Amino acid sequence: MLKTLFLAAVAATLPACGGTPVSENSAVNEPAPVVQEQVKETRAAENECRICDFDHEAYKGPLSKEEVDGLLLALNDEYLAWATYDRVNKDFNDPRPFVNIQQAEGRHIERLKTLFAAYGVQVPENRWIGSEPQFKSLQEACKAGVDGEIANRDLYTRLFETTKREDITLVYKALQSASEDNHLPAFQRCIESGGGNGRGRGYGRGANRGS
Repeated sequence: MLKTLFLAAVAATLPACGGTPVSENSAVNEPAPVVQEQVKETRAAENECRICDFDHEAYKGPLSKEEVDGLLLALNDEYLAWATYDRVNKDFNDPRPFVNIQQAEGRHIERLKTLFAAYGVQVPENRWIGSEPQFKSLQEACKAGVDGEIANRDLYTRLFETTKREDITLVYKALQSASEDNHLPAFQRCIESGGGNGRGRGYGRGANRGS
């Protein structure tokens, strides 16, 4: 459970080259709360592609480099989501909506793997498992879920520009719709309810819908 928006945001927070240097007597800002720092780290992680070390020179299939990279970015993001929600389920005993959304992410992964197979692209392992972000509370996890689904939605908007192949764009559109129309509202309701809607497989209005 990426790169352009994050890097632009980071760049905007840095002082411009040649700007006024900070003096030794300048006031030192108080450290941000741990929760805020953890959310920042989660957003940074969402922008890291751990499976993009693809050997393009060895690939003999019909896809362009841009198309292969697009598939890898999509799979990386779904891998990250699956691993993150799996950790939340383990830490908080399968809370709603995480238990259902993790299952949906598994289906997203399988849909992408079908494209990998169709175009002869080797499927990398999920390198997020074991190093996924962790959260101190379910409320914090729900907030990270909102951020992650927004990032996922925006990623697919960018990936539409990488290919004109109908089978690939159809999958991208379906996965984007699942994030925007199903998962994002579920996490937003999770925040509104104070963190989670109990345990079990359902997660209320707008649940699953085959996503």
